[in-house]
Amino acid sequence: MTGADTTAGFPTWMPTSVSDAPRTVSDSSAASRQTPEVVTLVDRSRDGCHEAYRRLVELHQDRIYRFCLGWVGNVQDAQEICQDTFVKAYSALPRYRSSDHFSAWLYRIARNHCHDHHRSRRQRNTSRNRPLQAGDVDQFISTADAPDENAVRAEQLGQLEAGIALLPVSLREAIILCGIEGLSHEECAAILSCSRRAVEGRLYRARTQLSAWFEQKAV
Repeated sequence: MTGADTTAGFPTWMPTSVSDAPRTVSDSSAASRQTPEVVTLVDRSRDGCHEAYRRLVELHQDRIYRFCLGWVGNVQDAQEICQDTFVKAYSALPRYRSSDHFSAWLYRIARNHCHDHHRSRRQRNTSRNRPLQAGDVDQFISTADAPDENAVRAEQLGQLEAGIALLPVSLREAIILCGIEGLSHEECAAILSCSRRAVEGRLYRARTQLSAWFEQKAV
């Protein structure tokens, strides 16, 4: 684990792959709330309880991993960045402000690491190995009955992933956080350090560009 030696006794951790179970917007939104359990675990982690921090990792790793993977488009890089995010967060716990939502704070750390990755290395032109959830595509393209519906949906999901990968970074981040992870506009604004109106504008431009891209491919 990159940088793990800077944190003595840091709990062993590897990000899990994205679950194949369907996710809903309400599930993702609920998971991002600052629950009493998270508050307690953060306090215990700041006191040096590794088991408490291990639980925090378990609660947040999938969402942070998906964000990193959507950002860099490469499984190996996403795992490394996600792992670095939790190591960085662990060492930065003394500076964490309890007024911040812990999940939003993690997203900001992950976003900074993604930007660092982008600046230090050319993005590889590799296939993105994470399948989006089946429900994600419905936000951008309409589905139609077909003899082989599964094959049609798989093709649409692949096209959606390719379209999102082509978006400018600012639009891609907004789509991943709101359109895929189901965060509210306010939560997204806090993570991206911008206004709610700016998030709405980015989502509008992202969906407009995706729609135009799909229409062009259909011609």
